[in-house]
Amino acid sequence: MPYSTILESPLNTKEEVDVPQEKEESTFKKLLPFKAHYILAFGGSSCIFPYIYIYAKTLGITADVVGYITATLWCVTVLTRPILGVLVDYFQKFKLVLTCLLVISVASALGLSFIPQPPQQASNSTTNSSVICFQNNSYLIEFEADNCASSLCAEKCTFSCYLCGSNYSICTDTNTSLSIQSEYFETESFDNTLSDCPEKFTSKCTTDSATRNCINITVKDSGDSVVVQNAPLQLGLFSIFALMFVICQTTVESLSDAACGNVLEGKMELYGRQRLWGTISWGLFSFLAGYVNHLGTLATNITSYWPGFYMSVVFYTMDIGAIWKIPMKHVKLEKNIAKDVGKLLLKPKIVLFILQVICLGLVRGVFLTYLLWCLESLGASQILLGSITAVQSFLGEVIFMFIAAWIIRKIGHLNVFALSFVAHGARFFAYAFLKEPLWGLLIEVLQGPAYGSFFAALTSYVRLVAPTGAEATVQGIALAALEGVGMSLGNVLGGYWVHNLGVGVTFFWCGVMSMIFGMISCIISGLVSCNWIK
Repeated sequence: MPYSTILESPLNTKEEVDVPQEKEESTFKKLLPFKAHYILAFGGSSCIFPYIYIYAKTLGITADVVGYITATLWCVTVLTRPILGVLVDYFQKFKLVLTCLLVISVASALGLSFIPQPPQQASNSTTNSSVICFQNNSYLIEFEADNCASSLCAEKCTFSCYLCGSNYSICTDTNTSLSIQSEYFETESFDNTLSDCPEKFTSKCTTDSATRNCINITVKDSGDSVVVQNAPLQLGLFSIFALMFVICQTTVESLSDAACGNVLEGKMELYGRQRLWGTISWGLFSFLAGYVNHLGTLATNITSYWPGFYMSVVFYTMDIGAIWKIPMKHVKLEKNIAKDVGKLLLKPKIVLFILQVICLGLVRGVFLTYLLWCLESLGASQILLGSITAVQSFLGEVIFMFIAAWIIRKIGHLNVFALSFVAHGARFFAYAFLKEPLWGLLIEVLQGPAYGSFFAALTSYVRLVAPTGAEATVQGIALAALEGVGMSLGNVLGGYWVHNLGVGVTFFWCGVMSMIFGMISCIISGLVSCNWIK
């Protein structure tokens, strides 16, 4: 039979079709353990990461201290991530190291859940404080609880008055009305017909008030007790367990991406299909964690986050089994990686690329740390907080990860970075003027252009410019710039601003900063495309 006849025979055609199908099925089955790993690893993280900062708030830790702690955590990961990565590459012990990191993550999650609540100060032995807004000025009123009971305008109420400042951040939309502003921004307004109260206020505060640093005073509702801020025990335990958790989870993420490349055997175009399961898991289980936290709060009548922490323990324990099912291959280290990467980092366009990544990490650090802090201050429930993270994943990241390749082809990698800055700026401005936290569900659709397409462009651009065999190293440097340097700076800046200016003012100025970074990024993209920067 002639050779051409063999090629055209139905039997041979069937074999030609079946072989790729068998390979595709084999690849799918081989990647199932990795899909399970991404689902379980990101599911466990989603139960803790979005809530860890507002959990610190319930422990009495102030916004500026949370910023300093978080900045320190991300700075440490700049060192721990590459060090552990080099050790894994050298000894080729991916599964063992990932298992150890998950065990430590379980211990840190349990440790966070067991931190005792800070001590309470009885109100009958201390002075309560309230911030009073009157004629665009803010005043700190300190009064005895026994005398004033639940009303500042009680007949026998004696108090001292201090001027905080004009146009204070929490005194928005307040002209001539008199109000008590609580920590949760719930305002109790007094009827202007009660002439004794405004008269008593104006006579005391407008004529005999000294300037005082009122920002550092915790404003609480008139209740039975006041929480002591930054209690040493709670501050120390939170810092230790949060450090353990962040180091482990950031390293797990980096090693998982490297292991995924190992399993894919260089077919990195399939990476997004595996990583996507982590995003889906994050959105689904962060919402579920918010719901179970809400149930725990209803059951104990105390704001609770331990149900989500226990959920993460279950996910991490299951993930240990999934890791040992992943088929890994031993690979040899390249000898000239350090030399090649060193030459790359001296190029002007790469230096500007790293600076852009740092700036994006800065604005992202502020947003990630204080988004839920802002929403909770506006009165958002734990279910709404979980819904916010779900919207970020499903209506934001998932969609833009699917179309990221099309966006990159249309506008280029560096313009995707500029788009991310603009999207962050729009979100900051929206939250700066937000009054109803429910609108956050609509705002978080911007998570797609802000992070979904950006992360895809970042990974793609690194692979485009990195020397052959050094993709993982350059990716590690880019992530260290994003999360280690950028987010650390963002947390320090954000913590200082939130503590001294309030969340609304902080988000407004971060919006301005993001837009400026976006314009600079557009200019850099134009110069690089014209080959003026090489």
